[in-house]
Amino acid sequence: MTSGTGSQSRSVQPAGGIAIYLIDPDDSSVTLRARSRASTGIRGVFKHVAGTLTLDRERPERTAFAVYATASSLDTGSEERDARLCGAAFLDARRHPLVSFWSFSAEVQDAGLFRLVGNLSLRGITHPLVVDAARRERAPGPQGAERVAVAGRSILKRSEWSPLRSPGVEASGWFAGDDVELLFEVSAIKQQPIRWWP
Repeated sequence: MTSGTGSQSRSVQPAGGIAIYLIDPDDSSVTLRARSRASTGIRGVFKHVAGTLTLDRERPERTAFAVYATASSLDTGSEERDARLCGAAFLDARRHPLVSFWSFSAEVQDAGLFRLVGNLSLRGITHPLVVDAARRERAPGPQGAERVAVAGRSILKRSEWSPLRSPGVEASGWFAGDDVELLFEVSAIKQQPIRWWP
């Protein structure tokens, strides 16, 4: 016996004005920048990223952002430097393959501007992190899906991440000072409601 609706599909709609977006890895990046004793500075881009963005247009303070980067994908333009930074002296990418940030609250500051409060996990250590972010709508992509772009910035204190102050890294002269800038530049694609058959 059937319910009489088994051949009809239904959509599970997010509540209210909530929309869920998936980060497009081909159009997104996570970047580390720091001053260097040996040159003008270091800029490393994590080439493999993923994550989600949840927007509530009725209550924007519920904005939620989660982004993940593969630690071994860090690219500074120098294979030798990449190997050192991804090694045990710094990111220890073999034992801790992911760098991740996830927010648990958002403070709306202005139209499209907000402050994300969350946690950053790096080298297996998690600390609170605040990210100043800006959101802007984007034209639909080739497939017609709605897109949203988010740019975020925060400053890490290396002194708060004690394993990062390795003698091997310090002796290399790659870092000057305690500040490391963390930049998020992501494009996210709106997901269609899940369809199911009872």
